[in-house]
This record gives sequence, structure tokens and C-alpha cells, in this order.
Amino acid sequence: MPHCLLAAAAALAVALAAPPASAQVFGGVQREQPLPRFQEPLCPGVAGLKREAAEMVVGRIRENAGTLGLPAADPATCRANILVAVLANGKAYVNDLRDRRPYVFEALDKRQRETLFETDAPARSWVRVVTRTRDGMVIERPEGLDIPPRISMAMAHSKIYSAVRRDIISAGVLVDAAAATGVSLVQLADYATMRALAGDSREAISQRGGSILALFDGGGAAPAELTESDWIFLRTLYGTLANNPAAVTLATAQRRIDEQVLPE
Repeated sequence: MPHCLLAAAAALAVALAAPPASAQVFGGVQREQPLPRFQEPLCPGVAGLKREAAEMVVGRIRENAGTLGLPAADPATCRANILVAVLANGKAYVNDLRDRRPYVFEALDKRQRETLFETDAPARSWVRVVTRTRDGMVIERPEGLDIPPRISMAMAHSKIYSAVRRDIISAGVLVDAAAATGVSLVQLADYATMRALAGDSREAISQRGGSILALFDGGGAAPAELTESDWIFLRTLYGTLANNPAAVTLATAQRRIDEQVLPE
């Protein structure tokens, strides 16, 4: 049976790596570090919807991943690493989870915590990111400021590419049930696709041509699906080297959007 009906609270609690204090950040993204993205086969799962609707959302996310050329895991046996939940109160849920299991959020920085725990937005999401070498070796988190993480590898020195990549290993997207009223299953799935596959990276560049990320902003008509700009961003993110610095990937995506998308 497809793993599309999931309600495991622990699985929904995933953490983000906090940036170093010295990192240059714009739009919530560190310029020097690669943007996070999935490397493993995707296995989307849904909680809070009836079976038929849940399977439609799962199918749409898989379809989007296939369009990007991303591998998908066997739905009959895989364990979900993209979790979409429609809840009565997402804010109350994550704050209750933080009280019961604070360790699962210990790596979030101040901005991420405010976005996840304090805002009254009807939708919230987060991704769990691990830093690996360019070739996929895990780099453990530092034990303290005086004991930085270390790993040995052979690599030519480069001012163009990073020695590391940042892999998304799981993603959670929570939507309040009241806000989901009137939202199509395609819109919900496409919103979850963008949040899960890119975290908050999409917001670091222009929203020219609109974005599915406006779905729950309440500022008028929202896109019916992933926009042309959204697709350009995702194709750029997943079509370039995993260890490209964020500044390079974002600049490339912005240039392509400016060239290919007509202004509104």
C-alpha cells in the first residue's frame, strides 16, 4: 500500500543547520555555501486528507519530480522523506512538539525559529539538511566553537566551487485546514513541491512572473500551479553542480528568469 497516509509526529519534526555567525547571508541564504537540495530518491507522504485526495497530492509531487528528472522511490516500500500535513492548527502543533521534543529543533537559527514557531502564517515548512563533501561523505556537526568539524579528502583547490554540498534528507510542510479550503490539490501539491525541494531558497530572488509560494499569502489570486519562474528556479537548482555556491546558482536562476519570463 502506498505510504501516503502518515501521522508520525516525530517524522514531521526535521531540523535545519544554523549558519555560522560570519557567513554572508542574503534572503536567508548563505552566499558561499551551496543551496540545499535532495540527492536521494523522493518518497512523498500526506496526512490529514482523505485517501483519494492524499494519493492525488502524492502523485502530483512525484510527477513534478519526474519532470525535473529526479528519482522517486518505490511507493509501496519507501519511507516518506517529504511529508505534507493538513492540520487544524499548524502553529500549535509545532510548538507542542517543540515542548515535548526540543532536541529535534536545536539546529534552527533565530530567523528559522521565528518563521516556524512564532508567526501566524497558515502554512509553515522546514527541511532537514546535512552537510556532505562533494562526493557524499557526511561532515559531522561541530561539538563546540573550539572543535570544528574536520574531514580529509582529495580535491583541487577552487575559488569557483565549494568543497561541500548540502543535502536535504527530509522535508515537512504543514498547512492549516482552514487555509486549505478553496485550495486545489494541484496547488497544494505544487506548493509542497517547491517548499520541499528548495526550502526557502526560492524567496532569495525575484518573484517575477509570480510564484506558487504566494498561495497562502492572502494577497489576491494565487497561481493555479508552479509558475514558469518556479520551474526555471527548480531546473537551475537541480541542473547545476551540487557544490555550486549559492550566489552562483541564484544569479543564474535570476538571469534565466529575467530573460525568459515577461514582466507582469
